[in-house]
Amino acid sequence: MFHTTLFTPAHEALREEVSAFLEAEILPHHAAWAAAGAIPREAWHMAGRAGLLCRTLPREMGGHGGSFLESVVIIEELARLRISGLLTCLQSDIVAPFLHRLGTRAQQQAWLPGFASGAVLGAVALSEPQGGSDLAGLRTTATRHGEGLVLDGRKAHISNGSQADLMIVAARRPGAGGEKAISLVLVEAERPGVTRRAIPKSAMPALNTAEIDLDGCLVPAANLLGAEGTGFLYLMTFLGMERLVLAIYAQASSERILRELIGDCDARALLEHQNTRFSLADLYADCAVNRAYLDGCIRAADAGRPDPKAACVAKLRTTNTLRQAAALGVQFRGAAGISGASGQRATQDMLDSAVQSIWGGTSEVMRDVIGRSLGSVL
Repeated sequence: MFHTTLFTPAHEALREEVSAFLEAEILPHHAAWAAAGAIPREAWHMAGRAGLLCRTLPREMGGHGGSFLESVVIIEELARLRISGLLTCLQSDIVAPFLHRLGTRAQQQAWLPGFASGAVLGAVALSEPQGGSDLAGLRTTATRHGEGLVLDGRKAHISNGSQADLMIVAARRPGAGGEKAISLVLVEAERPGVTRRAIPKSAMPALNTAEIDLDGCLVPAANLLGAEGTGFLYLMTFLGMERLVLAIYAQASSERILRELIGDCDARALLEHQNTRFSLADLYADCAVNRAYLDGCIRAADAGRPDPKAACVAKLRTTNTLRQAAALGVQFRGAAGISGASGQRATQDMLDSAVQSIWGGTSEVMRDVIGRSLGSVL
């Protein structure tokens, strides 16, 4: 729908392969998985065999040694097909980079090949019930105990939380405040003291989401990820890439809804009405501007120069536009927007769009991050 110079013929060939796999192996089952509230583990194995996982990991770590643009292709195809359960980007572009960039050789060898094959599922356990992803309000603690660490606290709304084999837990030193009190700790799911509960959701229901309780969970000191006390810095760095990934998914979702909506309005002669044309023109313009801005962010990230503030801008704009598009998708269809197959699809789009302005940091958090950085542009 919008011209982009990001992709080469090789990327478009990958897009065809990804689309064919998703349409044949995932899409026919996705509704049933949404009803169950989780994706079966075999689907992750299939995604690994099909080459959808960890495209940017080096080959010696089990990956494909590819570029970030390959990940972008996969994210766009997931969004185009409304696949919200098998979000390979969570595994490939959000969780795996922590281990790739921060892990010891032993940690990388133990986990990354499984990430790439789909044999191991990972999760980042940051959000907590009282403050979401607000690092300043983090309450989960990591207490030194002999040669290990004891973790206590509760994590909430963790994607893939009740299915993950390995969790990257953000915790602070007891009684300590400030940025240097936070560390990242690897926690295996089967460790004593770990209790997990899946959370049913009306939005993105196929995506497994969970609460995680850590009650006296003892892990060896070797499970520290990166240097002790540097978790805040690590999280702020990696959250930028997470938000860019989520913006890519939101933009592709917006473009899909816009394309379908234009076709539907054209078929029902609604484009003859000025109000319809004006509304769609505004939506088209927003999507076009977002696409241009997002492409710049993607190019920078692919070149190894990701910009966390720009990622916040991209996520804020794309998710806001997505919510507007989803609302029009219901309104312009009239009764068909709330009934039958078209209504089920349109209302689910509205629910799913609400998730995307919340996860990875709410729109309000994005505005605050952007606003706090404005002094540096003077």
